[in-house]
Amino acid sequence: MKRKIGKRYLTLVLFIAIAILTVTFAFLIANNKAKLTQTNDVSIPTFYLHGFVGTENSMKSMVESALDTKSADQVVKAKVDKNGMVTLDGQLDTHSKHPVVDIILEDNSNKDLEKNGQWIRNVIVATMAEYHFDKFNIVAHSMGNQSFSYYMLKYGLDSHLPLLNKQVSLAGNFNGEVSINGLDLDIALDNEGKPSEMLSDYRGLLDMKSHYPNTAQVLNIYGDLKDGTYSDGRVTNVSSRSLEYLLGDNIASYETYKVTGPKAEHSELHDNPVVINKINSFLWGTEK
Repeated sequence: MKRKIGKRYLTLVLFIAIAILTVTFAFLIANNKAKLTQTNDVSIPTFYLHGFVGTENSMKSMVESALDTKSADQVVKAKVDKNGMVTLDGQLDTHSKHPVVDIILEDNSNKDLEKNGQWIRNVIVATMAEYHFDKFNIVAHSMGNQSFSYYMLKYGLDSHLPLLNKQVSLAGNFNGEVSINGLDLDIALDNEGKPSEMLSDYRGLLDMKSHYPNTAQVLNIYGDLKDGTYSDGRVTNVSSRSLEYLLGDNIASYETYKVTGPKAEHSELHDNPVVINKINSFLWGTEK
């Protein structure tokens, strides 16, 4: 009788032990999956793109601020040669949550916007080879915004590429520039941001709204010198603000932010502390 009770007791203990191990193992697997999912959700790199004849110093203040506020935890430089070949200066840490990729175009005076858009894609693909991400942010200055527009036209909804998460357009020249087209103050925007006159480059972007994911968030920053020109000295405010009509109501959110005073000059905007704080807050909810 004692032997039978002992065997039953051992069997019961063994059964309970197996049950506990099974539940624990299942919990660990589920927990690891949850952590992996969470990591994928928050692992969003931010790309910075300079404008016409920009250099690696163009976006330096913004990149350094992202590090100082601990919004970004790593920075690498993506150098693109004249043939579109990408070299990453620095190795991406796979555990990095918010890395920054500073795009530097060797052919920084190239005005072939479709080619520039392809080069942006090359940078994203090169980054994907070292770092997994499903979404990305981008901050572009001046002509960099037109180049990114052509990226979105061709690759915005490409299932093999990550989706746009947040976009900051800084001094975007979507519908003309002062130095090229003059101060076209007769151009006006209606309630939807539609310009009363559209230049050929702008008309080429009219289909862009259908290539944006509906979850994208966009911040459009422009400068007004308050000198009567309604411009940042190079791009008129109506040109920068005409981005709204190109996006329509397909995206999750759209916000404009006007900067005034001497530091609102076109080439000063990317070093303006007010602008930098606004960008940091929009991207990560942090300010310096």
